Amino acid sequence: MLESRKQALLAESEVNRIELLKDWDALKIETNRVKKHLRNAGSIASSAAILATTAAFFRRRPQGPESAENHAHAASSWVNAALNGARVGASLFFRLKSFMRERRR
Repeated sequence: MLESRKQALLAESEVNRIELLKDWDALKIETNRVKKHLRNAGSIASSAAILATTAAFFRRRPQGPESAENHAHAASSWVNAALNGARVGASLFFRLKSFMRERRR
């Protein structure tokens, strides 16, 4: 009687161990899936922030009467805007490239 009880407990322990391993694997798979979604969401949020910053930059451009001083300021503002736009464009390009690479995985 005691020996059969011991065998039953060992069998139950083995079943529980196998179930635990299955649950652990399922948890790891789900964790990886959630991490991938969070990376994608973070990449999209980062790109949206860059786009919003760019839009805000172009909305704040000074508007005023044309004069020699304003013209010189406008020329330097145009150069700054072009450089900032190139920087933002490159950053956005690399973010999107990273996002697309992550989607393929």
